[in-house]
This record gives sequence, structure tokens and C-alpha cells, in this order.
Amino acid sequence: MASQTRAGRYDRLREIESRDIDRDYSTVWLLDMAYEFPWDMQVGGSVGFYCSLAPPRMAALLAHTRELTGDTARRIDDTNILMWEMFRNGFSGPRGKAAVRQMNRIHRNAVRHANKDGGTWSITNDEYLFVLSAIMVNMVRAVDRYGWRRFSDAERRAACLHFRDMGAHMGITDMPETFDGFARFHDAYLADEVAYSADAAALWQATSGMFTEVLIGWLPPRLHPLASPIARRIMPALLGPELCRAFGLAAPSRALTGAVTAALRLRSAYVRRTRPRTESAMPDVMPTARFPEGDYEFPDVGPDHLIH
Repeated sequence: MASQTRAGRYDRLREIESRDIDRDYSTVWLLDMAYEFPWDMQVGGSVGFYCSLAPPRMAALLAHTRELTGDTARRIDDTNILMWEMFRNGFSGPRGKAAVRQMNRIHRNAVRHANKDGGTWSITNDEYLFVLSAIMVNMVRAVDRYGWRRFSDAERRAACLHFRDMGAHMGITDMPETFDGFARFHDAYLADEVAYSADAAALWQATSGMFTEVLIGWLPPRLHPLASPIARRIMPALLGPELCRAFGLAAPSRALTGAVTAALRLRSAYVRRTRPRTESAMPDVMPTARFPEGDYEFPDVGPDHLIH
């Protein structure tokens, strides 16, 4: 039985590598996110989200709008809805296109709203490109570090093409051609532009509960009170030194980092020996506190000053 389980574990990878990646890149990204590595990619996506809060200029704009600090749960839910719709549907159909249009509208409106009293806020192409890069690069790296197997070359190409498609719909220019190009841009921007700021620290304080939920969400609810303090303790080891500095967090000890890495490798060894997932880990639509049935309309997703 164990040998049959291990043999079947790579069937989906073989399916992925048999596809035309230049055509099916969004399908491959969805297979990885919903079937192959759902938890690992949620962890990486969370790190990518925190990258978007870390550069001081970006943190200042987000703190100024007060959406993440004043209406934290709703803003995170809205982001999750739009990102999931783009991951679930790609950009060839109406839902993925509607989601990216609404995201663009939210970004434009946030700048206008911040400048309504004479401010001069803006979001540059490089800032958009960094956020795009951070989501993809950290999701792939989380799989490479903690998943039951690494991303294949075909999956890396699919990831790059999916995010280039997203970037094109966002109006981002000068995007790298390869995953490695995105990774180099991400790492250079992180090293050059990310530093401590009080705004970034406030954003972390407001949103860190989201990361806690990602880390413990797979556990039975009765274990959450016990697991939450452990999750909060290990988060700096997952964020990395640049983000810890940006948020004013103490750098994790070498012993803690080693223990977290060992525990996640033990998990990956266990997952490698289990049967492959046959049902998606993700819903067709994203339920949230405001839309528990997932019955949202895209124009309703966003802050009140956007909707009204």
C-alpha cells in the first residue's frame, strides 16, 4: 500500500509536465495551489503579502489610508477574494478579468482617496512589480523549502507566465521574462528598499493574526488556543531577516530557525507518503465573514469609500 501511495504521489506532476505550459499556465498554477501544495503556498503567499507592507513608502501609504489598521479583517478578506478569483480562473475568462479590474480600481481609488486633501501619494511601476514578484517568488520558495517536493521547471515557467499575465492586466511594464528574473528583482528590491518604519510595524501588529490563522488553520479548532502562541513564536523564522527588521521584530535565534525547518521537513516527509489530494483544497468562490456564501459581486469588494 505504501509503495502504491508513493507511486501515485507524482501522477499530477506527470500530468502537469505533459501539458502545453505556454497555453495552460494558469491551470498548472491552480493545480499546484489547490491540489499539490495548498498549505505551503498559503504560507508563501502570506510572506508575499507582508513584503507588500514592508517598504517604508508603501507602508506609509497603507497606514495613511487606515484600511488595514482600521478595518483589517475586511481588507484582508477583500484581498483574498480578488487574489483567489485570479488564481482560480486565470485571465482568459470573465471572472479573472473582473477581479483584476476591481483590484486596479481599488489601487487607483486608494491613491485618489489619500490625496483628496492635497497629498502627493503615488504607486510606481517598480512598487507594483515588487508586490507582484513577492507573491509569486515567496509562494514558489515556500514549496521549495517546505513542500513534499520542489517546483519543477515546468511549474516555474507556468508561475512566471501566470504572473506576467496578471501584471499585464495591471498595466505593469518592464517585467522579467523568467522566474529567476523575477526572483532577482525581488531580492534586490528587498535588500535596497526595505527598512524599519513605524508604519510597517503598525501594519504588522494589525495584520499578524492573519498569518497565525494560516499556520494553524489546518488544525482542529479545539487545538487553536494551544497552537496560536506557538505560531506567533515561529513567525519571525518564516518571515526572514529583512521583514523582521522592517516590522521591528527580534531576529529569530539560530536554534529556533533550525527547529522550525526541521519540523517542516518532517511534515513534508509525511505528506510525501500520503495519498495525493483528489479534491480541491480551495472553494470555487471565496467565503468571507461579509460574504459567507461567497455570493459577492465584484463591485462590492473593496472599501466603503470605493463602493459608495
